[in-house]
Amino acid sequence: MADINLELSIYTFTLNEKFKREDYFDFNEFYRKNFSKKGENPHTIKSEELYNRFVGMILDEFHNKFWLNKDENKGISTKDIKYRHGKNIIEGIINGGNTGYGHQIYDILDNENTVGEISEKQLASLPYYFKMWTPPDSQVGVLMIQSYSIGSIGSILIEFLTKIFAKYGTSFRRIVHVPTELRENYLKRSSVQKVTFTSTIENRNSRKKFNRAFEDSEGLKVTITVEGLKKKNIFNFFKDFNSKKPIGLDLAELGMENAEDYQTKIYYKDEHGRKAHATIKDKFKIQPTIVLPLEISNTNKTPNLEKISEFTDGLLEKVKQEINY
Repeated sequence: MADINLELSIYTFTLNEKFKREDYFDFNEFYRKNFSKKGENPHTIKSEELYNRFVGMILDEFHNKFWLNKDENKGISTKDIKYRHGKNIIEGIINGGNTGYGHQIYDILDNENTVGEISEKQLASLPYYFKMWTPPDSQVGVLMIQSYSIGSIGSILIEFLTKIFAKYGTSFRRIVHVPTELRENYLKRSSVQKVTFTSTIENRNSRKKFNRAFEDSEGLKVTITVEGLKKKNIFNFFKDFNSKKPIGLDLAELGMENAEDYQTKIYYKDEHGRKAHATIKDKFKIQPTIVLPLEISNTNKTPNLEKISEFTDGLLEKVKQEINY
């Protein structure tokens, strides 16, 4: 059987009142404003109680069924998320997967007889781990979503959280975060696989010279791809790479006369085949796949809750340092 990896996406995120782009909540304000009950003094309620009410609200949102994305082709649900007292962490296992469209189920060794069907009212589910850290005294939180090399619930979980926060007049804004140590380790193990140069041919006559069929196509884009590069360390590659003038040939009529006229992208791959890319301007600001160690998996390759919780706690501490918490 092919290797199935557990992978992880990490985001930092902020909350802010809708239509007030810069007016960010600290999490204490958000919880007390929205999860204090009528007649309570919001400033005297223990934060643990507010966190538990927030978790209860998330669980209630599922109504004991699967929450579907806007296209209704993927769903998630859970009864297994909890608040960790004193850590400001909400975490747990979420079940999710794709809905069926009359998918037939076969035994691998028998291509004639079906053993079942997944209808559009059913879905094939896997367990996924997630962790959300929202310290009361901060405006920046951290979200971690585990996925598999064969599937993810990242987009639907973010869609779900966005709608949850929107119920309280709050916008959920996120940024991908790759811990510095993981990024640097990837760069040390990787090589440049290809370089692309993309420009827009604004000149009508140039488009005509290129091909008469392109003459009327305003905004025509041209991409030159350079592949088959000799494998070498990334840092040695960039010692020889002319960043000021990546293309030494005369390609003026393709809109590639000056470096600022076109976009240069670098594509990387490490020894395990994991890929990443960046523009030449930000050549080391990559977002490689974070692959989790096999030791935190169950025998069936699903996440072991206790082990993945402990492992991601360590990652969380690194992220905290990098966001100056």
